[in-house]
Amino acid sequence: MSPSLDNSCLVQLPHATNGIHEVKSKELKNGYYIEIKELNGNHDIEDEAPNGTHDREGVELPVVNGTDDVKTKELYSDLKNFDVDFKRFYGIEPTRVDRRFVATLSKLTYLPKFDNPRADWVVTAALNSFRAYQCGELGVVKRFATCGTGSGTDVIAALDTFPQLSGVAMTDLHNAVVKAAKSNVLSATEKADERVRTVAREAVAVAGDVLLPLKGQESFDVIYENLPNIPLSVSTTGDLCSGQTSSTYVGDRTADNIPGFVSAALLDLHYVCLTEARVFGLLGSSGTILSSMGGRVPLEAMFKMADAAGYVGRVLSLSWKKQSEPEAVIGGYAEHEKKGLGPFFFYPTSALERVFSTQTPAAAGLRASQIENQLLPERLDAVTALQKHRQGVDVGHTVVVLASVLKGI
Repeated sequence: MSPSLDNSCLVQLPHATNGIHEVKSKELKNGYYIEIKELNGNHDIEDEAPNGTHDREGVELPVVNGTDDVKTKELYSDLKNFDVDFKRFYGIEPTRVDRRFVATLSKLTYLPKFDNPRADWVVTAALNSFRAYQCGELGVVKRFATCGTGSGTDVIAALDTFPQLSGVAMTDLHNAVVKAAKSNVLSATEKADERVRTVAREAVAVAGDVLLPLKGQESFDVIYENLPNIPLSVSTTGDLCSGQTSSTYVGDRTADNIPGFVSAALLDLHYVCLTEARVFGLLGSSGTILSSMGGRVPLEAMFKMADAAGYVGRVLSLSWKKQSEPEAVIGGYAEHEKKGLGPFFFYPTSALERVFSTQTPAAAGLRASQIENQLLPERLDAVTALQKHRQGVDVGHTVVVLASVLKGI
């Protein structure tokens, strides 16, 4: 890192460490992983089975055989509870939340990369953008919402970053996911001051499609969204009520009348989120939507998407991450690339590390177009990236957080 850089807003990402410890033990029975111990006497979060019933025995993880079934293994996890060290995961000392907390996951929750923060969306996107927003004095954040919260670690990052936060809302597609997320937020604030504990305790946690669960809520200063991109197809393993499928794949959105260029870039849910926030009146007069997106399409496509939804967008922070669930994600992009969409861009992580080595996420955001051009010689289309991954090359992508404000405000 260059010593001339201002590091006050820089998140130093830790190496993959033992920042977490599995609390539960497990064993393989009849082809499925079954949890066999409770956490300190607490009961599991109830999981939603695809048929609407509840399964309290843990995650049903199909046994997989051969490379063709790696995608299945990536999208199912038996991991339930983690003892999380905030500094080891987020890369900074906490200031308003607890240093250690227990994270509980539903079987439908997207698995945080506690053991590899460089592959985690909250660490590489959410926290970086929150700190860039706060350090840049871009607005006072009193009300915050997140769409697609997953484990709730984005809310924990917001509580630690925004000192005047007084109201929080979190959404995800499944009840079990938001129930677990709320539990994690409470766990991370047990020793915080009373004001932070009150915000956590009163946080709204609701399930449903994109921003529909928040319709009618008081407007927010910041809405953060991290939504999936890849359309479900006949080759997709499982459905949206199966494992982590809903964290990676998107169902049929034809009823949303999404512009063709948006769908061609696989940015459908980001467009829907922007549109619903405007139509539902969920943004305050100076409100901002932070859209967390993998930089697998040109920046211009993202700006054009924001414009079509009624916003002006700019890059708030730019970072990179190692591709998680590579067979499912790169494979999904490769499948749609073969259908004529894209192309979609990936890079060797060695190139990403070199290009970003002297840049803070906020500084990289300011120079996003320059960095996009700098990375051009290293670009891999999705089909090539999948081949490289299978050859043992670490593949990643840039992480763009687009800050969008309503036109005319």
